[in-house]
Amino acid sequence: MSQATIKARINQLRSQGTVAPPNTWIGTTSITKKNGKRYTYYRLMTAYYPPATEDNPNPTRKTKMVQYLGTKDSLAYQEMKDAIKRRNEIQRLEKKLYKLEKQVSVAQFQRRQRNKQPALTKLVGELVAQVQGLVEEMAMMKRQLKIHPCEDIKV
Repeated sequence: MSQATIKARINQLRSQGTVAPPNTWIGTTSITKKNGKRYTYYRLMTAYYPPATEDNPNPTRKTKMVQYLGTKDSLAYQEMKDAIKRRNEIQRLEKKLYKLEKQVSVAQFQRRQRNKQPALTKLVGELVAQVQGLVEEMAMMKRQLKIHPCEDIKV
């Protein structure tokens, strides 16, 4: 899936309706009436962390009701269920998009590095050629000294 396809799908999901806020879920409350019937009600819940205080430096996560959704058949419950599905799908796609963008940036970096490599290779090649030339010159000088030894030099 390409980046453009993922972005288009995310926009399509957002245009389909509301998207649930992050860190929210649907919670249930069950009540049993005196006649023995059990009723289940749905609520939109959110997680939050209270600020740290001197008495409690590491507060635990708390939950809070954001919205009453009613029963399983209520329109508010159905809409929120769909909104949460959209949110989860968008989050999944955004993670995928992030990974793709990261791969592309790494590939671009590697391409830039490869473009730099020929210059380094050329430089190393030139240095090796210079060293070989110097080695040959030294060998030639040694041969010349052996052929024409200087007898004037006293040690």
